[in-house]
Amino acid sequence: MITLANGDQLSGRVKSETATELVLHHAVLGDITIPKKQIIKHPATGKKMSAKARETVPKESAQTAISTVAKPKKSSEKQPGLFGTNFLRGWKRRLALGFNGESGNDVNTELSLAFDTSFKNKAHRFNLNSAYYYETEDHEKDTSKGHINIVRDWLLPETEWFYYAYFRYEQDSFMSWKQRVSLSGGPGYDFLKEKNLTLSGRVGLGCSRSFGSENEFDVEGQLGFEWLWKPEKSKKQILSYQVIVYPIINNLGEYRTWMEGKWRFDLDLFDSLGFEFGFEHEYESRKDKILDHEKYYDLMYFGRFGLDF
Repeated sequence: MITLANGDQLSGRVKSETATELVLHHAVLGDITIPKKQIIKHPATGKKMSAKARETVPKESAQTAISTVAKPKKSSEKQPGLFGTNFLRGWKRRLALGFNGESGNDVNTELSLAFDTSFKNKAHRFNLNSAYYYETEDHEKDTSKGHINIVRDWLLPETEWFYYAYFRYEQDSFMSWKQRVSLSGGPGYDFLKEKNLTLSGRVGLGCSRSFGSENEFDVEGQLGFEWLWKPEKSKKQILSYQVIVYPIINNLGEYRTWMEGKWRFDLDLFDSLGFEFGFEHEYESRKDKILDHEKYYDLMYFGRFGLDF
């Protein structure tokens, strides 16, 4: 334990020492260089230092030490564990909810729920994106659909290339298939990787399995682009767009697409609270001719309040 002239105390291990200063390693703050003039009690010996030893240090160095101790570094961990635990420590997490209704001769209710989480370091990136939409008309369920996207990127050092694995789960009550699972992987490339602007592309190969009135297995390719922009003049806004094209290899000429555009901005009313709105668009060249309600495409708009936690 080290006691400073202003009464503050710091605990740590002495890494090095000279006639005028010592370097203390703190568990949170890291290495701190402290002039001996500011030290009342030596951390190694536990003895009080003489005024003569403290006076040998220039005033400029003493002021530096005061500034270092009075303004400790903030923890670099901006995303602590979930609910005070170690689970998802260091991950970005966001839960968003949108709700609207209409009453009259009929009662309509629409619900939109989304959960996103991501993690990134020098070796890999991980993203989970999910959304669920529920709609009722006159107290009866009309449509429900949702998806879960899980992407894992393995980054290659000193290059813009990476390898990825992509998992997607879909549920749609209006399609001939009710559920579908897709798995793909391959190489990717970061065309732009700046602080406020990123653009990535993917080219992969995989397969999908649908369940419902039609149970089909398809071998598919995957072409994808992801774009994200954070305007420099407005740090509270994020614009993003992603598109994926799945060419069906075992049925040449057929394909399906999925795209999402989103504008997200934080509100000043409460910390970590924001709003997002955007759209999702899906298209399938293959259609079940028996089901009249099944369409080639589906376009949905959403507006949701989001909370980072």
